[in-house]
Order: sequence, then structure tokens, then C-alpha cells
Amino acid sequence: MNGFRNLSLKQLKEFKPIITRNLAWFNRQSNKQSFGTKLKRRLRNLLIVSVIGFGSYYGYRNYKNYKWHKELNESNESTGTKPRIVVLGTGWGAVPFLKHIDSQKYEVVCVSPRNYFLMTPLLPSVSVGTVETRTVIEAIRTLIGPRIKYVEAHCVDIDPKLKIITCNTNEKGTVSRGDDIKTIVVQSKRESGASSRIIKDSARTRPQFDMKYDILIVAIGSSTNTFNIPGVEEHAHFLKEILDARRIRSAISDAFESAMTPTQTEEERKRLLHFIVVGGGPTGVEFAAELADLVREDLQHYYPRLVSNDVKITLIEALDHVLSMMDKQISDYTEKHFHRENIEVLMNTFVKAVKQREVIVQAKGSNEQTSIPCSVVVWATGIKSHALTNRLREVIGLNIQSNRMGILTDQYLRIKGINDGSIFAIGDCATIEQPKLVDRIQLLFEEADTQHRGALDLQQFRSLVERRINEFPQLEMFSKKIEEVFKQADKDKSGYLSMERLHSALEKADTKIRALPATAQVASQEGRYIADLLNQLPDLTIKNYQQYNLKPFRYKHMGTLAYVGGDSAVLDFSGTKPILDLFNLKPLSGRGAAYLWKSFYFTEMFSGRTKTLLAFDWIRTQLYGRDISRY
Repeated sequence: MNGFRNLSLKQLKEFKPIITRNLAWFNRQSNKQSFGTKLKRRLRNLLIVSVIGFGSYYGYRNYKNYKWHKELNESNESTGTKPRIVVLGTGWGAVPFLKHIDSQKYEVVCVSPRNYFLMTPLLPSVSVGTVETRTVIEAIRTLIGPRIKYVEAHCVDIDPKLKIITCNTNEKGTVSRGDDIKTIVVQSKRESGASSRIIKDSARTRPQFDMKYDILIVAIGSSTNTFNIPGVEEHAHFLKEILDARRIRSAISDAFESAMTPTQTEEERKRLLHFIVVGGGPTGVEFAAELADLVREDLQHYYPRLVSNDVKITLIEALDHVLSMMDKQISDYTEKHFHRENIEVLMNTFVKAVKQREVIVQAKGSNEQTSIPCSVVVWATGIKSHALTNRLREVIGLNIQSNRMGILTDQYLRIKGINDGSIFAIGDCATIEQPKLVDRIQLLFEEADTQHRGALDLQQFRSLVERRINEFPQLEMFSKKIEEVFKQADKDKSGYLSMERLHSALEKADTKIRALPATAQVASQEGRYIADLLNQLPDLTIKNYQQYNLKPFRYKHMGTLAYVGGDSAVLDFSGTKPILDLFNLKPLSGRGAAYLWKSFYFTEMFSGRTKTLLAFDWIRTQLYGRDISRY
């Protein structure tokens, strides 16, 4: 060992002069280089990197343009040679479908009066300037690419027998609420200088046309429900379109500027600065929270006296708590948080009328009506069907389409009453019909009783559940505990279930039937499901999907979240059983939930452009505040 150590030291001594000479060479080279030489070398390297970078970018852009035009030409050449799918709408149901449908297999045409996708959950942020309008919209042509054709048109009628849709009329009709601004004629009376004005031109012309389809996807959404309350349509702001958010933003600015007029009375100032939100769901709660943030973080600096003395925000809810679809713990947290944020919450209160300068309300259990002076009312309550939805229900027959809230579909999202199954409906305009087990108890019992003894044993009951679970989703509550359910139903411990005992067990399952909520989450999953379904379908004439092992739609709830102001949010995992079982997640609230809320909506943005804009908007708001100008 000592000899080996000595040998190693000797070798090191031999290598030392060589290492010293090499280091000296590097040092000599470094010392000899002048500043000009170093600068030239670095500039040369920068030039090489720049040329390679710009060359790669130029090549990539040329390749993208080439690919785009190639796909566009292929799409034009294949027109009429493939089955045509017509999609009505550009919302949360339509866009996921358009992004995942196989455009090589089908000719796909999108028809909608709105030529962009709108990130509706961020509209409350847009209405106060936290997020800018261009951040929450993306051109539909950018999202779907050249293989799918887009036509900006308003569908007014559907003929299921001839498989034809009729689009546009010369009659007066709005594309979206307030989008008929060019139909208003205002005479220009400018004496000097340029000024923006409302004019009537001939750019927007929509002649009527018909279009044939093989498959029709109805994804037209819904409109705001006013519940026929007087004055809502005329005096309340809705929050479903980008124009609604812009109007609300202008109205808030108008209210504060009007309150600053020197001759305003104190009573009038308080009325001008009283903002009312009707509806305690996620939209109403998030708007009230965003408005409170705007007042506290930005308007406080510019209107300190008004904010301290006159500003008031009131949220009106007909139920006994806000965010009723979430866990009670979250509702309680939101109400306490709103109290800290100086947002008044009137629960168990009904709006009886909305006037230009006041809202008439009535408390539950009281006959007395109260007037609340205000300037801005935001209506964020429920939804109702579009005119086209009602028209399609009438064409099919109201005895078949008996649900006034939307179009009834089967478990595969095919519209009920269309015999060839050529029309699907998704999103807010549709409701999945959930068949009840007890209505078919006789057939189910006879089918399961293979030995004809008038009773079912455990194996027959298990077979019944497994065979019928796709048709009756409520049987999922039995799937993981079949033996336990069987024992509970078998009260006489005989080991068999009579029809009466089976009826009792299935009746419990029917109580779990719930209509899916009208949310973006549901519509997005439905759109993706139909795209995958049609991609797998070998032939459009097939009606029996079960024969080809095509599974019906199953909604997977991923949780509910809402922003409640003050950099706080709430997150509810109720209904997400697999996630709850795996991670033991409980309702979240506070600043940590706000980070999850932001990260979720950031990832939900459909393009890199909107993701970048959203991130910059949030940073801009933190650094410089919100833009309070009216435009």
C-alpha cells in the first residue's frame, strides 16, 4: 500500500510541469487578448446565434404558412365528399368538440353569430378592469384551424326531417345582447375635430341561406332569466357577454364621475354610489368581490371622500345563504368575508321590481316591500332557453320535449324525438334525461330472474346492476357495495329479494338523480365526449351504440371554485368522490385557494396568446392598478 502511495505521488510530480505549462498557455492567451479582440469575438458569436435564431424562426413561420394553406386547399377540395357535421355555437361545448373532432373523417362547419371564444368565468374581472377585454377572447378561426370552416351567421330554424338549418333573416335581431349598436342612428353634429359616434353603415349584411347537414351539434348556450320581473330587461346589467362587462365598467365610472359633480346633493351621491348585485351564485359573488377590490385598491386613491362616506355594495340572494351549490362551510366563510369587505348581503330577499333609480325588494315571510335607491344593478340569477331551443322543442313536439329548461337528450347526448339520432345537444341548452329505475321495475325484475322463482339472489342482483349501469347512472351508488345493499334490502334474511324489496332498493337509487349544473365544466366534457364518440363511430347510420361498446356520457366533477375578494377564494371538492378518496381533500378558502383559482383559469385559457395576456394583466394590476378611464 505504501509503495502504491509513493508511486502515485511520483506520478503527480511528473504531471505537475505539464499542467503548469497548459495553465500558463491559457493565461498567456487571455492576457494577450485586447478589449477590442474580446468584443469582436463576442459580437461574432452574437451574430451567429442571431442568424441561427432568426433563420429558425423564419423557417418555422414559412412552414406554418405552407401547412395552413395546404390544409385549407385540402379542405376546399374535399367539400361535399365527406359526411358534414354542422356545429351551432362557439362556446364551452362547441370549441372542445371542434378541437378534437377528426376533420379528415368529416367535413366540419361551425355556424355562430359570435366569431370568437369567450372565457366567461373571467367576465367579473373584465367588468372592473382587473383583466382587459382582449385577454378573455380568442378568434374562433385561430382556434379551429383551416380544416374546419366557420360561417358567422345566426341560425333561426332547424328542419330535422330534411336535415337543413336556416340562417339569418333580414328582420331586426340581435346577435348578442346589445350587439345591434349599429342599428341606432345618431346624427353627427360635430363642429370641429374628430369624434367617435354611432352610425348606420352597410357593412353588416346577413342574407338568409340554408345549409344541409348529416350530423348537427346544438351548442347555443342559454340566456339570462329575468323571471318576468318588471324592469329587469330595461334597467339591469347582465353578465354573459363581453359587451355586458364593458357596459358595467362604463356605468361604474359614470357613477363616480357623476357623484363628483359639485352641485350633487348628499342623498343623490349615496344613490349614485350604491351598487346592487342580484344573485348569490358564483357569478354574483365574484362580481361583488371584484367590485369591492376595485373600490378598496384603486378608487380609494382617486375618490377618498366618496369611498369613505358614500360607496355601498349590496348582494341580494333569495335563498338563506350564498353559493348554495357549495359546501355549507364555504357559504359561511364567504358571508363572513363579505362582512369584512363591507359588502352587505341580504338573504331570503326577493326582488319585485327594478327601476331606473331604485330596486324594490321584499323579505321572505313579509308582505312589506322596500325601496333601495341605487344607480347600477347587475343581474346574475338563473338561465333560460334561447328562442332557437324553444323552436326546436316545438318542431319535435312538446309532448316529447317536455322540459322547459332545455332540450332533452339521452345518455349519448342525442336529442330525444329525433329517430335517426342525427342531432346532438350539449351545454346549457341541453338536459340529459335520467330514466327512473322504478318506472321499469317489472321489466328489470323479469330480466334478472333467470330461474323464474319470483325472487333474486345476490348473483342475479349483481348481474342486474352491472348490466344496466350504463343505462341507469344512479346504479353507480350500488356498484362498489353490492353485497351491503343486498343485505340491507333483504330484511327477512332469506338470501333473496322479492319485487317489493327490489323496488325499495331501486327507489333509493332514483333519489340520487340530479340534473347536471349549467357550467363550463359540464359543457366542455360533453363537447369532448361527442367528438370522441363520432371519431369512433364506424357508420353514421348506426343507432344502437351499445352494440359497438360505445359508452354513454358520464360527467366527472372536478370541483367548484369562486373568487371572494381580498386575494381570497373558495374551493369546494364536493361530488369529486375519487379525488376525495385519494387525497382526502376538504373545502379550501383564503389566499392559498386564490392561487389555485388563478392557476386553474390560467391553464384553462385556450391559447398561448391569452395565457400571456392574462399573466401580464394580473402583474399590471398589482404594479400599476386598474385602468379607471371610461371607453
